[in-house]
Amino acid sequence: MKKKTICALALCAALSVGGAPVPQLDAPVALAAEIDASIQYLPLTKRTRYFADGDQTGALLTSRWTSVNFVGSGGNIADALSAYSAKEGQDAEDARVRMTDEARHERTERLASGSPFYGPFERTRDIFVRRADSRVVSLMESVSSYTGGVHGMYGVGGVNFDARTGQQLALSDVCPDMEGLIAAIIAQMGFDYPDASFMQNGSTLMQDMVRQMVSDGVIPWTLDARGVSFYFNPYLIASYAEGIFTTTILFSEHPELFAGDYGAGPAAYAMELQPYLVTRLSDSPRDHRLTVSGRDKELVITFGGMNISDPVSVEDVHPVVVGLEDGRHYLYVDCLQEGRRVIRVYALDMPEPKCIGVQPITLLASPVDREDDKEWYVITDPMDFSAIVTEDRGLPVGTQLRCKIGSDGRIEYRREG
Repeated sequence: MKKKTICALALCAALSVGGAPVPQLDAPVALAAEIDASIQYLPLTKRTRYFADGDQTGALLTSRWTSVNFVGSGGNIADALSAYSAKEGQDAEDARVRMTDEARHERTERLASGSPFYGPFERTRDIFVRRADSRVVSLMESVSSYTGGVHGMYGVGGVNFDARTGQQLALSDVCPDMEGLIAAIIAQMGFDYPDASFMQNGSTLMQDMVRQMVSDGVIPWTLDARGVSFYFNPYLIASYAEGIFTTTILFSEHPELFAGDYGAGPAAYAMELQPYLVTRLSDSPRDHRLTVSGRDKELVITFGGMNISDPVSVEDVHPVVVGLEDGRHYLYVDCLQEGRRVIRVYALDMPEPKCIGVQPITLLASPVDREDDKEWYVITDPMDFSAIVTEDRGLPVGTQLRCKIGSDGRIEYRREG
């Protein structure tokens, strides 16, 4: 096996369990419904801290890491998320010290030999909340690092909690039938990516890696509202240039694979998205996949093969997709546009995705001009979440709002309290 593939597998192993041992739970195997209206939503916020380390000679390391926080008293799951964030914070601090020293050594060695220093080094660890309810809390971790050379390394993983016990879930807790799951992943990957390099010339690389990673318990996954998503990081099944491959095994397609009530999601849901990463939302049609990406002076949205190129210059994009009880999907892109934060609203289930409004509010809870420490509201319940006013239209800038998704997909809001 090539060295890069081994390194990628090591990254998957580190990300697959959030860096901590995974307790095994005794869950009864039974068919479960796709949707459960009794599931309640959990209130979360996120906090991202930014660091810039250097000395009198120049910058050595830029880094950031994100924590997840339970709002209020939440029992086992609140304690679990607090412990998880504390551990990630300590890991980030340890990595920060280590990488700063490595960058200083690298710079000294290169300058002494007359070579340029490819710095500063970089390290990021971001969190995307895929699901947070009374049954499951699922977080997608996105990590990247640069330590000189042609390019850095990046990848995604998942950490999944049973919200009732606070224990981390192993994939076998959710999908006990490993052979059935392997077959489902292989089939869906072939459908999702028929033109990928791993589908050419009789290659069995993808099939072999799926079997190995699932069997070894190192495949990155998240338990989303409508199914389990799997992630294949660069070099695992294709070249670095082809990026990350993702697929989702939906509850509706394979109810027999899921244990107990892990095969059911809330009636409506909200899910944070990582830009450029594909997310599969439903089985009608089977290729209902969503991607949000930003290019020079345009925001590009692809959903179910339909495209919209929105000619707008935005920065610091934070997308959230919402699925409502009646099957409609909306996309909310919190972004910096012309110097202020707004939420751009897109209807996805029209003949093609369409922007239906730009609202002067944001999920950014901390001051907009604060660069080193940012706190974000997380939408977990589409009918009850918080936001902040960014332009005075009857409510002062900075006013905290209570929000819900309106009947037309736009966000309805009122002053908090």
